[in-house]
Amino acid sequence: MVLLYPICKLRRDPCRRELPTFHWFLLELAVFTLIEEVMFYYSHRLLHHPKLYKKIHKKHHEWTAPIGVISLYAHPIEHVVSNMLPAVVGPLVMGSHLSSIVVWSSLALVITTISHCGYHLPFLPSPEFHDYHHLKFNQCYGVLGVLDHLHGTDTLFKQTKAYERHTLLLSLTPLSESIPDSPKME
Repeated sequence: MVLLYPICKLRRDPCRRELPTFHWFLLELAVFTLIEEVMFYYSHRLLHHPKLYKKIHKKHHEWTAPIGVISLYAHPIEHVVSNMLPAVVGPLVMGSHLSSIVVWSSLALVITTISHCGYHLPFLPSPEFHDYHHLKFNQCYGVLGVLDHLHGTDTLFKQTKAYERHTLLLSLTPLSESIPDSPKME
């Protein structure tokens, strides 16, 4: 954020006294989310190209078991291109106030950690989609799944029990209990 301050200041002073209205802040979050989804999906999918995967993205996929700390475990090029840029372009485009940038950055970090943590916690986004990506490297590239749906990169995922569990958990009963995996054939 410190490195982005001079760039933000060119667009509009992010530390101005006037806070954004709540409605403007919600609009900003929607724009940030849209920009992040597009940029992350395409940069992430590009990193799965064999030449880039082997040299750059494979480091992130060394971990197939879900654990929150690997959400940012990446090659420096990947971290800038696929993790940082999708998250910062929205605030730069919108000329956002520092308060909006801090809330957005916090949300982005929490959501990426949840998507890698392996726990489907009540009232929080499901990690099933990204867990599946770490199992099957050519599926589920995005954050929201919209572009995966449009490009058909979620078709195998939609045929799994994980897809049935990919919902908002509204109880304390784990979805892995209510929707268990199919028994393995011996």
